[in-house]
Amino acid sequence: MRIYLVGGFLGSGKTTAIVAAAQLLQSKGVMVGVVTNDQGRSLVDTKFVRAGGITAFEVTGGCFCCNLPDLESMIGRLESLSAPATIFAEPVGSCTDLIATVLKPLIVAGRAGREVGRLSVLTDVRLLRQRLLGGALPFSEDVQYIYDCQVEEAEILVLNKSDLLKPDAAREVKEAALARYPEKTIFLQSSYDKTDILRWTDELDKTESPAHRVIPVDYDKYGHGEMGLAWYDVALSIDLSEDKGKEAVHRLVQELRDSVKRRGRPLGHLKIHLQHPEGSLKMSITDDPVPPSELQKISGRHLDVTINARAEDTAEDLQTAIREGMQRALSGAGIVWAISNEESFHPSRPRPFLRMS
Repeated sequence: MRIYLVGGFLGSGKTTAIVAAAQLLQSKGVMVGVVTNDQGRSLVDTKFVRAGGITAFEVTGGCFCCNLPDLESMIGRLESLSAPATIFAEPVGSCTDLIATVLKPLIVAGRAGREVGRLSVLTDVRLLRQRLLGGALPFSEDVQYIYDCQVEEAEILVLNKSDLLKPDAAREVKEAALARYPEKTIFLQSSYDKTDILRWTDELDKTESPAHRVIPVDYDKYGHGEMGLAWYDVALSIDLSEDKGKEAVHRLVQELRDSVKRRGRPLGHLKIHLQHPEGSLKMSITDDPVPPSELQKISGRHLDVTINARAEDTAEDLQTAIREGMQRALSGAGIVWAISNEESFHPSRPRPFLRMS
């Protein structure tokens, strides 16, 4: 069994890439399991992975590095349940120093039949373009520090969402990245392109043993960056008097997007998982429009919705912005909605269970 850590900043597209890779491998007869991870306890990503026909467990309430025994436990559960040949483990998007606090400890644990592969880090190619070609990221210095550390420690650096840039611009970013990090394996990827995903899985499958270089990390800056981010998770049920789920979801997406824009605060990600009578749907609604074809799949009068929002903001203000968007979208004749679970907080300072040099 091979274990692959897949890191990267909030909104980099890690889960979508993992699901695409897992489905590709399973189509070839390779059993795959996934361990998701978050500071919160109601995760869009876990629902999305499971909806893709992939066995998944989660480590919640803190990052892998601070909850290493829980990660070991979830890997053990996957082994017992389905004996996967491949496990993808996806750390929290605000987590770094993964080689020292997660990858190396897993290797040293040395469980029979387990092999830990190279660390992949995904980055939204547009963010890396800003960082490498002279622009500043829309985050504070301490949050940018987390992003920089993630890119620095990557062994495989995946320039994800390459389809959102023109080809010449995407190639320019790749060339700049190769010049800056000549020791890394670097390539452009769209998680909706099967050829790109195949290249990534082929790269993961290579058996060379890298040095797993531990980078220096200033835990004061890292901690300040994490504690400056806000988490807001909410689950709600929506009942409609008519079969107008598409219209309700369209309004919800629009109002949430508008609420976030009005705040004008740096946003990591804003995700929705929607369960309706005919299936489920995941949407990332921060900067890209929701395809009309996706909305057309929605039907029925009852919807279960999970929202995960991550921003550099106060937890109170982020909660208020999302709640105001929900209120505007869902206040109307023939709509009854209720919140069943809600959580709003700032992550605590990272305190690794074990850090190895």
